[in-house]
Amino acid sequence: MRLRCCSFDELKNRIVDNKKSIVMFGAGAIGQVTVPEILNRYQVLDKVDCYLDNNETMWGKEITASGRKFLIKSPEYLKECSNQTLILLNISRFPDVIEQLQGMACTENMDCYIMPMMLIHNYCSSISEGSPVLSELPIIPKKIHYMWLGRNPLPDNLKKCIDGWHKYCPDYEIIEWNEDNYDIDKHPYMRQAYDKGAYGFVPDYARLDILYNEGGIYLDTDVEIKKNIDDLLYQEAFCGVEKWQIINYGGMSGAVKGHSMIKKFLDARQDIYFLDENGKQNKNTCGFYDTRVALQNGYIINGKTQNINGMNIYAYDYFQPFDYMSGIKNETENTHSIHWFYGGWLDEKMKEANAKARMDYKRLYEIALKKD
Repeated sequence: MRLRCCSFDELKNRIVDNKKSIVMFGAGAIGQVTVPEILNRYQVLDKVDCYLDNNETMWGKEITASGRKFLIKSPEYLKECSNQTLILLNISRFPDVIEQLQGMACTENMDCYIMPMMLIHNYCSSISEGSPVLSELPIIPKKIHYMWLGRNPLPDNLKKCIDGWHKYCPDYEIIEWNEDNYDIDKHPYMRQAYDKGAYGFVPDYARLDILYNEGGIYLDTDVEIKKNIDDLLYQEAFCGVEKWQIINYGGMSGAVKGHSMIKKFLDARQDIYFLDENGKQNKNTCGFYDTRVALQNGYIINGKTQNINGMNIYAYDYFQPFDYMSGIKNETENTHSIHWFYGGWLDEKMKEANAKARMDYKRLYEIALKKD
């Protein structure tokens, strides 16, 4: 199997000129949300044959991505594919899957693109482009909200982050929301996640609810502020994206009270639950759902800061220049904060997979860039 990395323009040309068909490996947020939108914009989404996933409970099911339906199959389907098949690997913790694919004889002459790597290569290698829409006067209140649940003391690394908030924003009101002052029964998603001890998922709903009803700035506890943020008060609402172009409110987000776009994100979560009818936990991240809302309202995945319906969506380097999968940190003059993604919601197996991806990233990137 040949690892590849290039511009999206070049990827399109390789698909079209060489009459390639596409198999998508991985049906998470990157695979279902980000990559289909890019393929659609480059007019090659119709080249996708199907999705593959190692989760056998998904085999035979259909998913909808960028308005089209696709079947999910076993990785064994690759044995039926020709060498004209191109694999798009849509998984952040990718090393084990690469080993799996390289161990299949049928992939020997197939090209494989690690799509998180492609997104960083295309959109996150330098200072970002695009301009926010700003107001003449500051309109977001000087309030910083964060959430801490479980009644355990804050670890030292998170205390250090919050100390930095006080340093750079000394005149802001800093509000901790917890079991005593926030109603997690506002929506079953939060109650279900809380009762399972999955405290890191509760804010996926609560962030939006707090911003809509209170106004101000929201930060996850693992966010380091790098400078005073008063310039961010000159706008109606804002959030940022990770390096994979997934919306992430936790890195830094803000709004005036009652903003209509925050309401759209909040409304989109009304029918989402943490537990299904069989009690299985829904581990889809907030970006899986929130990015879809942004796309429905005009957001374009192109690596640039843009405004949709009065909300600025900032490029990666404003709030999330660090990528936990690759270990790459690209701070620029735009950087206001660093979301360190300490991953309180991750189990030990996922943390180990993240560490393995960081160790392998540079080596695999250099291989993927090489020309034949």
